[in-house]
Amino acid sequence: MAITMKLKHLIALKNGSIKFRRRLPVDVYQASGKQFFEITMKNSDTATVDFHKEFEALMREWQALVDTYRARKGADVRSPEERYKDALRQRTEFLTGVTGLDEWEARDLILEQMGPKMDPLVRSVLINPEAGPPAFTLEDARNKYVKDKGIAANIKKMQRLDRAYERLTQAGLNAKELALVDLRKAHGQAWLDALKAYRNENTGKPYAVDTMQRMTTDLKAIVNHAISFVDFDKPVTNPFMRLPFPEKDQLKAVEVVTSMPDKILSDITARIDERSRIPELATLWRLLVVTGCRLSEIGFLQMKDVDLEGSQTGGIPVVHIRPNEFRRIKDLGGMRTLPLTGEGLDAARKHIAQRRSEGASLHDAVFPAYAKVKNNENATATAAANLSKTLMKHVRAVATDDRLVVHSLRHRLLDKLRDAGASEAVRDPFAGHSPRSTGDKTYGSVEARVRELHRWIEKAAP
Repeated sequence: MAITMKLKHLIALKNGSIKFRRRLPVDVYQASGKQFFEITMKNSDTATVDFHKEFEALMREWQALVDTYRARKGADVRSPEERYKDALRQRTEFLTGVTGLDEWEARDLILEQMGPKMDPLVRSVLINPEAGPPAFTLEDARNKYVKDKGIAANIKKMQRLDRAYERLTQAGLNAKELALVDLRKAHGQAWLDALKAYRNENTGKPYAVDTMQRMTTDLKAIVNHAISFVDFDKPVTNPFMRLPFPEKDQLKAVEVVTSMPDKILSDITARIDERSRIPELATLWRLLVVTGCRLSEIGFLQMKDVDLEGSQTGGIPVVHIRPNEFRRIKDLGGMRTLPLTGEGLDAARKHIAQRRSEGASLHDAVFPAYAKVKNNENATATAAANLSKTLMKHVRAVATDDRLVVHSLRHRLLDKLRDAGASEAVRDPFAGHSPRSTGDKTYGSVEARVRELHRWIEKAAP
């Protein structure tokens, strides 16, 4: 399929390749020292779908780079020695600005006037200029590693370090306060325990062993770099060395997400009906139940994606899972049309009628409380995370089994279809998986496929 859309930020090279080159905002340029984000693209045929998919991926990577720098904007990356020297300089400026008093009287006056607004280190140095620089912490070690290695402009590495330090916080290790000279084996064990206890809030999946090892390798490198290039007043040990990671088969054997039982589903639904401050959440939940879709697939539907008249499917009400102005689909094999039945259909009829009465057009969101910004992947990602947290509060209030998450609705529907005798060709569309056979991919009308899915979902009665 040929695509003729004109794209920006592209430069044709003499060898026939194409370079993606987009200028970085001034604040990011000043922080990173790089004026452009540029990379030679793998695909050079601008008329292909693969080229446009790669282009969109690079646009997302550019935005991620900007977001990462802006998130770190204002962070104090000075070394302890630099902070101490700056504090001494400020002490001198404060004291020379006071006349007619001796040093101690001037100090007391400054402390009284500045109060809690004064930087703690400056306050400490003002009282005792011989206090010396603060302890070199894990946060200082990261800043030094990033500066010395010159990786501040490497978005993937920076995001990886950020994730590792987020896990440190979950392990109860405050990187800004934990001095390297105070590191003990117990800190390494706490880090490993936090990695093994981690579960993705959307899927319930743990970290793969390879991911645990990769994140730990980053921490080991950061601490070892500091040990090699910083003078400490006593020996520093690296507690992230030689940690006993679990075997890969151990994690694979753990059931991380389980199907949601009918009773718990009923209780969660009732709780959402009674306590949700946003009425449309109840409709969204019921559509997840009857379609088995991913949360973002339902949460960011446009009005045109819901066809309650079944205009192209022989009168069977359907929902179209496809790219729209609120959400892209990375894998085009995930595009599909699913029948609506039961409570999900009833809720959809009432909600769509309400949205039409409010004047919603075909291009407006079905759930405007969550899908608010068009053509903005960062806004969509943030909204999806907030929506997931909202639903998980209801799930956790009812379910005591940590394996039960929003994603459990997908497992439940697929289990229902499997118990009813449905084949993989029937289950795959509900799971959002590409058809496995050439025949299923190529032959048959949408109407015929929807009729088959409708028969089975009615039989499974989710």
